[in-house]
Amino acid sequence: MSDVLNHSLSQQEYNIHPGDTLFDQVERIICVLFPRGMIAAGFSDRGDMLMIRYSDYKKELPTWIIDFYEHQFLNEDLLAMPHKVQAMYIATDKNLIVPDAIYKESEANYWLSKIHYVEVNDMVSEYYLKEDKARYIYAWPSSVQNLINRYFPNAVVIPFASYQFYKPYQSQCFLQCCITMDQAYATLYNDDTLVWHQVFNYENAEDIAYHIKLLCKEHNIDSNKMGFQCTITSRSLTFVLQQLHQFFPKMKDGSGNIGTTDKNWTGTIYLLQQLYACAL
Repeated sequence: MSDVLNHSLSQQEYNIHPGDTLFDQVERIICVLFPRGMIAAGFSDRGDMLMIRYSDYKKELPTWIIDFYEHQFLNEDLLAMPHKVQAMYIATDKNLIVPDAIYKESEANYWLSKIHYVEVNDMVSEYYLKEDKARYIYAWPSSVQNLINRYFPNAVVIPFASYQFYKPYQSQCFLQCCITMDQAYATLYNDDTLVWHQVFNYENAEDIAYHIKLLCKEHNIDSNKMGFQCTITSRSLTFVLQQLHQFFPKMKDGSGNIGTTDKNWTGTIYLLQQLYACAL
């Protein structure tokens, strides 16, 4: 890994309790790959969250630097057990949802390329949204796929946003949002029907609030009555969650109301628990 990339690295970790024996309790592992970062999370055989390893690099550098991911795959102790890695979630903003009624496999790539810039070295995959009777089509670097195949051949590849299309909630109008270091992944259901999904860049919490307020206005939704769950990919983003909460007082981080403690793992733990359930 280059010195420039190495000096831009940021890493965080969470352990449910101290001690080297924690690694021995890990039976299942899931990973999330972002355009400039990744998460690895270890679970017990009962599905209890045991540990989180988060790493990213600065926004000034290009996305999907392959040396970064290979370095993490080779040097992260949690990933030294490749047979336990069950799922690799891919976070990408190059996506399109196509209802079954109009879906044509031969035209999927064309449709996606009309909306997003699909690079020559990108591959296009699809994920079936069973409850919505639609296809989630997404593009991601083929170099990343090759790396996954080399180091974790048994892991299933799943789009990161897939967890937002499961409906365990009771509110008829419900928004799920996940905040990464520079993007927000958001999905809205109204009257139990999928009406909106988008991945967008943001600079601050006000940007995210603007997108959501505008969405509610377009669909005649009272944001104060809408169910709203928001998670984060690392504890360093807690401040964004807290600032966004000022615009949406009823917003929850998964376990309850947004706390006031700086840099806590609550929103990330809940996110990873949802992803773990999707991978089963």
